Amino acid sequence: MTDLQKVDPEKYAAVADNFVYVHRALRRDLDRIIEGGEELFQSDFPRFARILEKHSELEDQLFFPALEERVPGVTRESEDQHQQVETLVADLATGKCSDTAKSLLQLRELLHSHLEEEEQKVMPAMMDHFEAAEIWALDGRIMEFCSAEFMQEMLPWWFQHIDVEDRICVAQNMTVGVPADFLPVLCQWIAAGLAESEWLELVEKVPELNPPIPS
Repeated sequence: MTDLQKVDPEKYAAVADNFVYVHRALRRDLDRIIEGGEELFQSDFPRFARILEKHSELEDQLFFPALEERVPGVTRESEDQHQQVETLVADLATGKCSDTAKSLLQLRELLHSHLEEEEQKVMPAMMDHFEAAEIWALDGRIMEFCSAEFMQEMLPWWFQHIDVEDRICVAQNMTVGVPADFLPVLCQWIAAGLAESEWLELVEKVPELNPPIPS
């Protein structure tokens, strides 16, 4: 358990999806793409780029403005890093990099540094200056920025690239307050990223995921 979890588990749970679990998935997927060589880069990097772009957009348009109102200047460095990361990702995605392998390593170094900065500075600031209910309210607005098509792509990707313990935490967070008629769709999206044994293990830990999955 991290120090932040010990300080306030409820606030930690409210921010962890966006500042811990997505970050872990981004790191692991980029590592996988780098290790997989050119063929995997061609097939999987475009999805990685789309998800990273949306993650940055959610921070820039939803979480950072809210935090800036209470702590002016605290997100400035992260916003600058977003621009650097986005520029390099765009160059990789459009084939502008003369050495793809070298540029991917550069991206990994830049992205890891950026994510660590957010985890060490932005995430604690969110916990310091917002009540848990306020953070959950911001989290509840994410769907305003995400299409159903994006969520259908992102959720299986997310659950594929986090470990079992993280999956349980994310699933528990996602089932809180979800309308009953939407839960089967949510389950379908999550299950699409997992082997049957992994899905059954998740359902055992999070029984709310047990409604029939639409075919």
